[in-house]
Amino acid sequence: MSMGLFDFPAPLFGAVEALLQPLPPAARLALWAAVAAGLSMWLYKLLSPQKKLAEAEAEALAARRELNAFDGEMDEAWPMISRMFRAAGSRLWLALPPALLASLPIVALIVWLSNDYGYRFPAENVHVPAEAAPARYHAAVTGAGDQDRRVLVREPEGEIVSDVPLAAPVPVIEKHRWWNWLIANPTGYLPADAPVERVEVQLPALEVVPFGPSWMRGWEALFFALFLAFSLVIKKVGKIS
Repeated sequence: MSMGLFDFPAPLFGAVEALLQPLPPAARLALWAAVAAGLSMWLYKLLSPQKKLAEAEAEALAARRELNAFDGEMDEAWPMISRMFRAAGSRLWLALPPALLASLPIVALIVWLSNDYGYRFPAENVHVPAEAAPARYHAAVTGAGDQDRRVLVREPEGEIVSDVPLAAPVPVIEKHRWWNWLIANPTGYLPADAPVERVEVQLPALEVVPFGPSWMRGWEALFFALFLAFSLVIKKVGKIS
């Protein structure tokens, strides 16, 4: 199976995940969020001009305080407003490139998490519904075990037009797109000459939080909430501008 650019660290993530298996999924996600926050903030601090950022932040704060204390006409306030926006723009210009570079390893981790924590195969012999697009084609998941499942797409007359192994619990199978050079589909692709463009497989989503609305039970809400919290704490403790 081909790999996308952001999929190359996946074996490393999988090896670490294997060591964490005794922990429940929520605890493992908390550890991944802490690691991601620490790594991203460390890379950002390493790559960014911290001294210049601190100066720009101080300039923006001083301009904002001067504007808040001003009690005159609007025309007289424009130089202070301009100064405040220049300082904010300077800080953004200094921070954005290193922030983008520091986020690349985290993007790779998020891609791996979406595959590993996204969906699960149901129990053996449980029917898995599937739908093809265009809708006139019929899609079905065959096979009982996780290693035997395949997605078959048939014409209305019954002839098979596509047969793809469902090697991983992936809810969407499409033809290869340009973005798959960055993020690959772990189960493969529909043939380029297939008459169908997309097959949706109705797999059960993994729930890592046993309460709350459905959007809160998946890995995304817990991971990103903890990632943001850990990042803010590290930024504050590490005095990162």
